[in-house]
Amino acid sequence: MGTHTQRVTASQRGLGRPVRRRTRTFRPNYLSFAGTYQCNLTCPHCCVPIEWPDRLDIGVARRFLEDAHRYGIELIGFTGGEPFLYPEFLVALTRWAAELGFRFDKIVTNGVWHTSRRQLRATLRALVEAGFTGKLGLSVDKFHGSHTPQLAEFCRSARAIFGRDNVMSLSHASRRPDAGLEPVQALARELDAVIEWSDLLGRYLLVSRDLTMTLNWNHLAPVERAERLVGAWDGTWFAEDYCEGPGQALIVNPNGEVKPCCGFASDLDQLTIGDIHRDTVKQIVRRAHRHPYVGKVFREGLTAIRDEILARDPDALPGATSNHCYFCWHVLTRGLAEHVPGGGGQIGKWTGERPNYQGELLQLGIRRGGSDRRPPVANAPGSP
Repeated sequence: MGTHTQRVTASQRGLGRPVRRRTRTFRPNYLSFAGTYQCNLTCPHCCVPIEWPDRLDIGVARRFLEDAHRYGIELIGFTGGEPFLYPEFLVALTRWAAELGFRFDKIVTNGVWHTSRRQLRATLRALVEAGFTGKLGLSVDKFHGSHTPQLAEFCRSARAIFGRDNVMSLSHASRRPDAGLEPVQALARELDAVIEWSDLLGRYLLVSRDLTMTLNWNHLAPVERAERLVGAWDGTWFAEDYCEGPGQALIVNPNGEVKPCCGFASDLDQLTIGDIHRDTVKQIVRRAHRHPYVGKVFREGLTAIRDEILARDPDALPGATSNHCYFCWHVLTRGLAEHVPGGGGQIGKWTGERPNYQGELLQLGIRRGGSDRRPPVANAPGSP
């Protein structure tokens, strides 16, 4: 799930959304749409199949949004791929969500999708007019490449158009919260800002005269393009949290599949709990309860799955990992969980019809004049 432009909430385990009760079951309170897998970057740590050309139909997404509202879900966010490569989807869903009374979380972006200042400001202005009141979650780390002037332009434009000093938040991927901050520090210098630790929030803040941004850490893991990296088995087991923060969500992928989280495993077939083309929210939640893996995660926790694996074979796992999402991805791709087949990623290979790393990249944009003509096909730029 992110990702990519990263799916930033997956690793922020302490940021659970408020719920009315703490029943140990899947009871989503958050809806996230990824309108497209596509991205203008090919970051080496990305866990999204950005080569897949699917994009979510606006009408189908709108019907599901209405159903989620009737079900009682009140919070919405957007991710990708790079969501701003499909701006008509963002604007249309934002407008309808605002009319329904949804609260907005984040639009997660790499901030360098625009080709001109005029395009950037026009797109952001369309979001404001549609009623977006959430944050723009900007991914800034060494994996996204060095784009400091363009990122600064994005921040300044967002501040001017939204008229809020807190419209932006930052995310970075690294092994530790205090590691890999060099690109953020470069952005701070460009914005004439300072970076300070907040004891109250338990995280860094980037503060300038015009902007105040929280810095969110994403626990880097060797998945998908980053499978060659090492260090995920760091000798410490994660603390059980029943995936309360990142997992109580309906994550809708560009092909319409619904997953229960936005972690590293969110594009694996094994976590599919429904499809918005044919299922209602109620049906999807019911299916999640019965799912042999998903249901157990929310009822008993990842530690229960870990303990079952080690009880069958004490040597089944390479070691201990403090990263919940990486553990989930490893278990699913290797087929270690009961009643769930393995597959996915480069090591496990994909279990569906399409393997990763195939297909053309599409450059998507706003259709003009109400035309139904599909946008031209273009290759995305290479790695930064």
